[in-house]
Amino acid sequence: MKLRTRILTLFAFLGVFPVLTLGLLGYVRAMTAVESLLQEETSAIAHRVASDLLDRYALRAAELQLVAGNTETERLLQDHADHLGGADSESHFAAHSYLSAVWDLIRPSYHWIEIRDSSDILRYVMGEGETLPTGERAGALEPGHTELGEEEPETSSRDPGQASRPPSRGVVELEFPVTIPPSGDTVGVAVASVRSGAVLSDEFLGTAFGRGGYTTLFHRGRGTVIYHPSRRLLNQPIDRLFSQGGWDVEPAVLEADSGSFTYRENDSLRVASYLNVPSPPWTIVVSAAVEEFASPFARMRDANLAVMLLVVVAIGLSFFLMTRRATSSLEQLTLAADEVARGELSPQIPGEGGDEVGRLSRAFRIMVEEVRKMLERVEETRQMAVMGEFASQVSHEIRTPLTSIKLNLQELGRDAEQGSIPEDSAPAVRICLREVERLDRAVSSVLSMVPTHPPEREACSLHDILADATEAVAPQLRQTNVRVECRFRAAQDRVLGDPQALESVFVNLLVNASEAMPSGGTVFLDSENGDSTPTDEGVICVRVSDEGPGVPVEIRGKIFRPFVSTKTDGTGFGLAVARRTVEEHEGRIDLDPASNEDIGATFVVELPLAGRELPASEDIAPVSPEDR
Repeated sequence: MKLRTRILTLFAFLGVFPVLTLGLLGYVRAMTAVESLLQEETSAIAHRVASDLLDRYALRAAELQLVAGNTETERLLQDHADHLGGADSESHFAAHSYLSAVWDLIRPSYHWIEIRDSSDILRYVMGEGETLPTGERAGALEPGHTELGEEEPETSSRDPGQASRPPSRGVVELEFPVTIPPSGDTVGVAVASVRSGAVLSDEFLGTAFGRGGYTTLFHRGRGTVIYHPSRRLLNQPIDRLFSQGGWDVEPAVLEADSGSFTYRENDSLRVASYLNVPSPPWTIVVSAAVEEFASPFARMRDANLAVMLLVVVAIGLSFFLMTRRATSSLEQLTLAADEVARGELSPQIPGEGGDEVGRLSRAFRIMVEEVRKMLERVEETRQMAVMGEFASQVSHEIRTPLTSIKLNLQELGRDAEQGSIPEDSAPAVRICLREVERLDRAVSSVLSMVPTHPPEREACSLHDILADATEAVAPQLRQTNVRVECRFRAAQDRVLGDPQALESVFVNLLVNASEAMPSGGTVFLDSENGDSTPTDEGVICVRVSDEGPGVPVEIRGKIFRPFVSTKTDGTGFGLAVARRTVEEHEGRIDLDPASNEDIGATFVVELPLAGRELPASEDIAPVSPEDR
């Protein structure tokens, strides 16, 4: 796997996924908070409905107690039990007078109220008309029984002697026993058909949380639905509401006294809170739709996710571009390293920047340059070793017979001067002697490539060395009509070195300059002090400039190598020897890169100054070969 791929994968796992996960967790927490809010609100509504229901139920029970728990009703049922009662009895008129007054007060809350004796014989009815029927029986209700459904229209009167009560659908039925104090014997019961609105307030049953909320009422004893916004579910079994297609939950969720649960209805998630009322045995369920309150959070979630995605995309794109730039530079450096490993020391290196990769590129470039220089030095050393071997052979094979030939030719030269040999042979002898001298200098030049002993060091004036070098080459300069102009501006010129070796360096440079100007010209010798070397003492810089054709571009980088020369008859040893001598003196010699390749060449020699402070040298006036 590439480095870029690994970095992007790491960014995705550590940057993108955590941000998206935090966004989703925020949405989940928001939804959980919404559900908790709905649970709290629906539970509060259920308790308010239950409180109102119990208050109204207690009020209706108190009203029924006025009917059942009074002396007239007790006497009426007691007389019937003792067979003393009748339509004309005193107890009947007293009870009728009292119950009529009570009925006038409570009739808005009831359909009817019946008073039955212990044999379940109807003895008195309160409704549109009251009468004392003869002993007729009807199905008795257990004390405390209630029932609620759709209300039926009121009837104008009740017929006495009716065998059973009319249907009680749509009403709440209450029952209160009639007892005789102080024995507490039960002599009958008062049964009331209560209007649903008298117990179940439409205001509270219609109370809901949100537009999609509603309240439901169950009868636990009968397992039926007492109230539901959908009229088709009234008086239906609870199982039908909880079955699949309805709430799709188990009725067991309502077993506790109170609680909350979630369910789906018509593909809508809802939260419901319930409360079980002990008496009457009813269960109140208040429900609310989650989507109604979650939609703002959903929009906020979508907006936050969109913003996060945009931010992640922007950051990811920026990260990708930065990573691509960095890894591209690293890939280029890797390819460059491969090229260097194959021996190609001019690889394509990425641009240098201010970051770590840029600094690495700069360090790699410097390293390659140093490797190139090192290899050049190694090559030069190898060549110098070859030259040393060659010089040894030349010294052994040529120098000894050459000396013998030179001595014999010198003897012949003296004989020619004395006339001992024919006069026409004298020129030939002189030519041979001159050629032997030239051959001897060539052999000496080759031998100088191999130092036989370290240079002797002494403090000397470089200006004096330059003057001696100029004087040494003055005859040759005069022959080519070349003049030397000296500008010695260095305040300090004392160096530690071998004067003869250093003089040879500048003689070589002056000879090369004169040979570059066969038609004449000017050689400029400039000196100045500088601190371009790491030493504390500073350096003296000497510039040797000519007005010749310059050094061709193709050999500028290898001008100091042995066997490299711009002259057709040159050996290529002069500059190599000069460089070796300067480096032995801990200096450096270079071709000025600012030199024009078509006009002139400038060689720069830098040597470290001697460590002690010396008086400033006097400026030396320009010297020409004619003045020497």
